[in-house]
Amino acid sequence: MIKKIFLALFIVVLLAFAGAGAVLYYFVVLEPGEEISEENIRSILGRESPVFYSDGVTPLGAFFSEARRQYVEYQEIPETFINALVAAEDNRFFSHFGFDVQGIARAAIKNIEAGRIVQGGSTLTQQTAKNLFKRKDRSYKSKFIELIYALRLEYRYTKEDILEFYSNQFFVSGNGHGLGVAARYYFNKKPEELTLIESAYIAGSVKRPNYYNPFIKKDPEAMDLAKERGRQRVAYVLKAMLNLGMIDELDYKLAQITKIPFEKGTVGYSLDSVMELVTDAVSSERLLEAMRAQGIDNIATSGIRVITTVDKYIQHQTLYGLRKQLSTLDVRLRGYEREEVQKELAQKKYRGDRTIETGSFVFGTIEKMEKQGDEIVIEVETGLQDGRGRIDRNGLESLVDARIKYLKNRWTESTKKDVDEFLVQLQEGDRVWVSVREIDEFTVPVFDLERFPKVQGGAIAVNNGKIMSVAGGVENRFFNRAMYARRTMGSSYKPFVYSAALQLGWNAADLLVNKRDVFVFQNQPYFPRPDHEIDNELVSMSWAGVRSENVASVWLTAHLCDHLSRSQFEDVAAQLGLGPRIVDGEPEPYRLFRSRIRDRYGIVINEEVLRQAAFRKTVGSIQPDLVFEGLAPEYPAMKELHYGLNFDQFEKQIDKELANRDLQEYEKKELRLRKRLLAGNLLALQSLYNRLQNYLGQDLFLGISALAPSIARAETPYLYFDPINESYQFDYPSSVPGYVQMVSPWQFHERLNRADPFTKKEQIESIRLGDTMSVKAFEFLSRQVDSEFRRMRKLLPYSMDVLSEVEDFRILVGLKYLVEFGKFLGIESALEPILSFPLGSNVVTLMETTRLYEALVTGSLTLFREENGEINNSLAIIDRIESEDGALLFRPEGVARRAVSTKTSLVLGHILENTVKFGTGRYADREVKLQGPEESDEMFDELSLSIPLLGKTGTANRYTNASFFGYLPAPKEDGTGMVIENGFGVGVYVGYDDNQPMRRGSTRITGAAGALPAWTTIVKAIVKSQEFENFLDPVDLSFYGLAIERKDMGQKNFLALKDYGGQLKRPLEEVDTRDRYLPSIITFGVASEEKGLGPARSFAPFWLNQTPAERAEVLPTAAMANPAEAQ
Repeated sequence: MIKKIFLALFIVVLLAFAGAGAVLYYFVVLEPGEEISEENIRSILGRESPVFYSDGVTPLGAFFSEARRQYVEYQEIPETFINALVAAEDNRFFSHFGFDVQGIARAAIKNIEAGRIVQGGSTLTQQTAKNLFKRKDRSYKSKFIELIYALRLEYRYTKEDILEFYSNQFFVSGNGHGLGVAARYYFNKKPEELTLIESAYIAGSVKRPNYYNPFIKKDPEAMDLAKERGRQRVAYVLKAMLNLGMIDELDYKLAQITKIPFEKGTVGYSLDSVMELVTDAVSSERLLEAMRAQGIDNIATSGIRVITTVDKYIQHQTLYGLRKQLSTLDVRLRGYEREEVQKELAQKKYRGDRTIETGSFVFGTIEKMEKQGDEIVIEVETGLQDGRGRIDRNGLESLVDARIKYLKNRWTESTKKDVDEFLVQLQEGDRVWVSVREIDEFTVPVFDLERFPKVQGGAIAVNNGKIMSVAGGVENRFFNRAMYARRTMGSSYKPFVYSAALQLGWNAADLLVNKRDVFVFQNQPYFPRPDHEIDNELVSMSWAGVRSENVASVWLTAHLCDHLSRSQFEDVAAQLGLGPRIVDGEPEPYRLFRSRIRDRYGIVINEEVLRQAAFRKTVGSIQPDLVFEGLAPEYPAMKELHYGLNFDQFEKQIDKELANRDLQEYEKKELRLRKRLLAGNLLALQSLYNRLQNYLGQDLFLGISALAPSIARAETPYLYFDPINESYQFDYPSSVPGYVQMVSPWQFHERLNRADPFTKKEQIESIRLGDTMSVKAFEFLSRQVDSEFRRMRKLLPYSMDVLSEVEDFRILVGLKYLVEFGKFLGIESALEPILSFPLGSNVVTLMETTRLYEALVTGSLTLFREENGEINNSLAIIDRIESEDGALLFRPEGVARRAVSTKTSLVLGHILENTVKFGTGRYADREVKLQGPEESDEMFDELSLSIPLLGKTGTANRYTNASFFGYLPAPKEDGTGMVIENGFGVGVYVGYDDNQPMRRGSTRITGAAGALPAWTTIVKAIVKSQEFENFLDPVDLSFYGLAIERKDMGQKNFLALKDYGGQLKRPLEEVDTRDRYLPSIITFGVASEEKGLGPARSFAPFWLNQTPAERAEVLPTAAMANPAEAQ
């Protein structure tokens, strides 16, 4: 019975295998289908992946197009590559029949041993089938179908054919696919020219090209890491080749010591900035992993559809606005002289745009010139389809106006005569660079004459972190300046500092000191200079932004922590890694903390620094005592007084500089001013006081201990009588006004002898030291400082009790806060903790700063990251990836998080709105109007409403860079105004790539002159593209105007006096926020008729918006101790 059962089972199994074999024979041999035909495979290998604008319909470009494919026949494939590929991927390729049972078993054992997938068992044939015929998912059914295709390939084609197919389909980092592209891209060679090590690199990287590709990395460290990975992978491939006898020991050892000779070559035509970003995005690990999850292991042959976030009209206008402005700036800086222009254009390899449409920039040749009366017609042939057009008078006016400013000065306006005289700079046969202003009713293009610029720039527009448009330069190819150029963005970083200040207890109505001064950090004096005349020595924070006040902004940076309580200051310091750490529940030993603060951050505490800290502490608490002593009027001078540590050394350095005979007069004037700024300090007053004692006799004075070694000047001071103020002043002759009268010791003693003892004491105490403070005030201050110094000496020098009063440490905490706040807001560029931070001295990218502005204004930050957490800005240009039939495959989701508190973003947004209305952004306020639709009743046009805008200019030191960053609010749903939510961040910069200054004669290219016009063009394009007029009700607007509606957070909007530094009007007067053109400050606080505003002070540091994991990521120094320091 058992035998019968076994026999039956054997027959069943035999029949099953026979049936399976029959099925396989049918599908593999008899009916393999048309898909397996060589024509179809060639078609798949030639498949393009279309890229669309945000509408999903309008073509933007294509991946893997014919220009980016180089089909390589088998005989062109070098033997070294064949051997390397087989050794790396399938060493039994030439002996198996499509799948390798032995290889699958070996891989399974290794995966079981490792407890995870460490090795695959698929053959080169299976990989070819999977990539060509697109597996739907990772199910067993799909894998079985893939196996059928592999068997079909093995039956229909030779091993050489299969290798040829494989060698022409693998993905090469978004630049194309196949060996031909890889050889050119990585090594700038033809396939047949590849060496052993180059072949091994390409063969070893076919499955993870991005992992080994140094060209797509953003920084040198990442590039070096990719190269090291490549070296290790090559070593693996070479070892496998050696073991298989494909190379000998000598070749192996030589290759081992040879560097991979990367040399990036050009594949096809150059991509523009948008397509370059899309290329980077489809090469991202996050996207590729999402594709693999959908069963697509090779996007090169997948036929995917890429829909971007880029709006076609906005993109067109972004590039047009940038190019137009760069042309104008170049003429203002270099003129337009025919011989020079023709020489430059003859050397240009760039061909310009490929089509003629409004806004295109193209090269052409002047074929005919005519002038009849006022009419000017210059016929230009571009060589493009429908490309024969004309330049008229209007097409010359903009360039001529810029040229006149170049020839004369920046205030000169061109005339009709200037246009006529300019025609001598043009001749028939000349090559010209022109823009298409319009296409007339006869489809003839009308051109504007331009100059191909040397000055460069970038522009970008974002919406909730997604890129709507991007222009990387005049050619818009090769190097995307909007994304990658690191520039000094000037004063555009002042609002960033204001935002930090608002988080740390400052108020927008607070008054900032705005007069020339010296700021010392880590023994380096810094003398910030204004870029315009200082009108007010006190300005509100809001008006410091409006007027772009350099000195006030640096003063704020140096005093960033001044409104923090002691506990708040210690909390901030601790979060930044500047306080004693808690490690494993234990406090950091004092010795280690002292070493870290001293050695890493340069905070040195000695007796002089301790006295300086005592002085700071004293001045901060002395005011009530001064009132009691009758010295209250002396407090403002004390409050502004420097201690003066090392000021004598700073003066000596200035004296050395003044000894230089080559200095210009303005340079000497600046150095003398700096000496005067250094002269007023407490140690200098100590010297004056000591010399006054010697001058009049020490018996007349109270005995007070010296503060420290005083600062003595070579000049001899004298006693003077001021007849206007009827007071005595002890000072240096070079410092007193001409009308004062010198008083000898004998004369003063004679007067004292006539007075009673009380009057005598009063007269001595009333003598002013250097016109800074009286002797009485100085003696009182000195006693208080000495008392505080003796108290501090009893404390541990590096205790927080002492450090919280040390000037260097307080400034360090503020600057470190700015650095970490910048990182939190997505700035990957290295930020230095320097006092010139608000003046934009750090180098950052346009993308980083535009995104930063969006975050500061909206309070929300959206970043796109890879799986490992790294920011990948290229993903911000992808809306979605679809299959050929429209199924959604991938949509990158940006991670949005709270960037700043709602109150902070509300107040800062109003500062930026004021800047556009009353400050350096006024051009945009005039130009960006709400326009009605073509079929409108012209009501919009009659209202002539400026759209509320937010923004700030930036002009780098020496005019090396000019920028404008800002924000366009969105229409409110009910049509009654604008709201911040879902608006648009826009950034533009212009500047030479080599950072040469943009100035000539009286021309100085500032943010307003250089970047703002292009910024305005982009904003107007957004308004038109997004059809703002369809969302806004002209009837409502006729009553209330167009204003930003902000959430009611309890804020007040008080009238400000713009001619008095933006101080609040007293008594306080509230302003309707819809009355936009009354200068005002939105702030928080308690209003009082008697006392004015009692400003609210918030403590809302950025980490309060973080999760614990994010805090550890952004502030690693606060999360863990440095092992090296603990040793």
